Amino acid sequence: MVPSPSTMNDEQRLHNNAVAWLICSGISLLANAWGILSISAKQKKWKPLEFLICTLAGTHILNVAIPITMYSVVQLRKQHSDYEWNEGVCKVFVSTFYTLSLVTCFSVTSLSYHRMWMVRWPVNYRLSNTKKQAVHTVMGIWMVSFILSTLPAVGWHNPTQRFYAGDCRFIVTEIGLGFGLCFLLLISGSVVVGVVCIGISLFQTFSMQTGQNVDKNKFNVPTIVVEDAHGKRRSSIDGSEPIKTSLQITYLISGIVFIYDFLMGFPILVSSFL
Repeated sequence: MVPSPSTMNDEQRLHNNAVAWLICSGISLLANAWGILSISAKQKKWKPLEFLICTLAGTHILNVAIPITMYSVVQLRKQHSDYEWNEGVCKVFVSTFYTLSLVTCFSVTSLSYHRMWMVRWPVNYRLSNTKKQAVHTVMGIWMVSFILSTLPAVGWHNPTQRFYAGDCRFIVTEIGLGFGLCFLLLISGSVVVGVVCIGISLFQTFSMQTGQNVDKNKFNVPTIVVEDAHGKRRSSIDGSEPIKTSLQITYLISGIVFIYDFLMGFPILVSSFL
């Protein structure tokens, strides 16, 4: 069977882009590692938002270090030798790619939700054990993403045409209808929830800045310090953020949400439907 010209052009394009992907992966890895070290170096006490941002950066490091690098290396080997995808390598690539894609989207949504909670209901946020909830959220995200994304490797795919036969077709619609529907529903729902939460955060922050909130005092949280009988601090609850700081943090989270949604969430959905 002679491959069509369009197929040959697609293969050549993949070969030509492999080196560029590796370079971008290296830059992304260094940038995310620098971000994690920058946050960790100046924080004595981890806050939920900082923990979620570092978790997101770590997930992105894994994303470029494993599936993207694996795909690029395979394409380069195919260009210089007779190496082809095999079943094991393809299953590992597909499972890690979709696991990390789901973890990334869910982490962005969790970040936007925590910001909305912190801005919209600051008293409830600071009185709740948000750090513990953030840790449990990350654990749940990884567990759900891993379970769903390993299903294609153990057999949840189209039995008439396996996605790893001859080549590694990792487009979600090529793997199977059941997996495709679950994956697309989770990604689309995550994107919508993230955009809605960050929209509420922006609206609330702008309202506080412009003084349009009539009952503004109920959003002011005093700093509470709990001391023992000898005057030694046992615990503390942070007070309200200054308006300028709150707006800057909201801008930062909004930028992260929109960048990930428009560069990852929407492209995955569009490519899957096309």
